[in-house]
Amino acid sequence: MKTKILLFLSTVSLLTVSDITLANDVKVYGRVHAGLQFSDIGDDDETSIKSYASRMGLKGKAKVNDGLDVFFKYEFEVNPVDNDKDGKNGDNITARSQYVGVKGKYGEVLVGRNDTPLKKSQGKVDLMNDFTSDNKALFAGDNRLGDTIQYTSPSLNHMKFIVSYIAEDNSKQDGETGLSMAGVYGDSKLKKTSIYASVARDTKVAGRDITRLVVQGKLGDATIGGLYQQSEKVDSDDSVDSVVVSASYKLPNSYKLLAQYQDSDGAEGKLKDSGNSTSVGVEKKLSKQARMYLWYSKFSLDNTPDQDHMALTLRYDF
Repeated sequence: MKTKILLFLSTVSLLTVSDITLANDVKVYGRVHAGLQFSDIGDDDETSIKSYASRMGLKGKAKVNDGLDVFFKYEFEVNPVDNDKDGKNGDNITARSQYVGVKGKYGEVLVGRNDTPLKKSQGKVDLMNDFTSDNKALFAGDNRLGDTIQYTSPSLNHMKFIVSYIAEDNSKQDGETGLSMAGVYGDSKLKKTSIYASVARDTKVAGRDITRLVVQGKLGDATIGGLYQQSEKVDSDDSVDSVVVSASYKLPNSYKLLAQYQDSDGAEGKLKDSGNSTSVGVEKKLSKQARMYLWYSKFSLDNTPDQDHMALTLRYDF
């Protein structure tokens, strides 16, 4: 693993320093997001330093001709607060999206590991994304899978279509091929359109069939969104219904209030239990690249002890 890390860092150095021409086509990017978190679970409480999906990657493209580009991405999650031998064994680096593809007037095709269209379809409705109350705590379906071929159509009147084929040799496919599809309207950042909406469907993806509906919109300084999902295991008629409702409100001096509620009537997601969570928080934008968060989340679960979490975090994007 040390060899892999050294090779990765050497590659970054070569791309960003040695070759000026290549540096114009390849971008080094990342996010460092860490904070102090207090957790109260049942009769136990803990104060810890946590990383919230900190990451680093390379991405770039090259022109083949006037109508066709080749592009790639290599992204890794990096845990800067890992205490396992102080990171000396390299386990604090894991793979995220990594792929190569082509893009032209008829859309783009990529091959490798990437978020499924169903996962992408949520847009920005999950205001607690990467935190403890990320919707994947109670939801199934937020998959990033390898052995994937993914097609994204060109955008027409703010509408596009995404489809992924997941090969049967993927470790989560249990010998079956999977198909993930999404139809999307609007801009998930709500800058080009005031409304974002999507409908998505997973068929035999990571052992589940899932339908997901999302809508989010801006009303002045407020942003309100909702997500509904129905999920069932392959070859099962027992479905799980899950919902997320979120709202944010911009305040003066670059503050933003955050609120989110999620509920699931089945034992899915990271917590493997049914129940609900309520989260509130505040975001303070310090600069174009830096921001801070203060948030609190409460989980009311059906079969395991309730949980309370609170954190103060700092995030820097580059």
